[in-house]
Amino acid sequence: MTDQNVLRDALVEYSDRRVGEQEVLAALRSATPASGRRARTGWVAAGVLTVTGAFVAGLTLLGGGSAAYAVTENPDGTVTVSIKDIAAIDPANEQLRELGVRITAVPMTSDCTEKWEDRVYRGTDYTTKGYPRASGDSVTFSRRIPEGHSVLVSVSKYPNRGTGLGYTAPVRNPAPSCVLDPADDPEYRSPRTNP
Repeated sequence: MTDQNVLRDALVEYSDRRVGEQEVLAALRSATPASGRRARTGWVAAGVLTVTGAFVAGLTLLGGGSAAYAVTENPDGTVTVSIKDIAAIDPANEQLRELGVRITAVPMTSDCTEKWEDRVYRGTDYTTKGYPRASGDSVTFSRRIPEGHSVLVSVSKYPNRGTGLGYTAPVRNPAPSCVLDPADDPEYRSPRTNP
């Protein structure tokens, strides 16, 4: 009986993997390549499978229940980031670097003393056209981040912080290693009022 279960599980896993591969190939076939560009289809397929593999790696890091992080390159050139565990910051940053995206994930802590506010990009040429855009537990960013700057994605380890994910305007590099939790920042607190 155990051999049958192992075989069944292996067949289900193989079938699921083939369905995913077939979906990628169908998407590639539905695209109408310009004449003379047929040789690039293989490279495009390899790129799609690489990005898909990187996304799956992000999903399975740290195993168990929900994904620890995900970095997804979208067809329109934007990038969607989701980081649910402070321990996933380093692998998420590695993937962002590999994709050439100027986004740096940092922990949101109660004792961060690094100042970055005076290094925020103030140029008039920076437009995001509706980005960043938060949706559920992820944020989608435009790749139009000025050279020499990074958008900071802050990850909280504290409960009751919504998704635990925040972001900044572009900040001149080098990016700080942390961001002060707004709940612990005196500048964000309301002044006390007397009753």
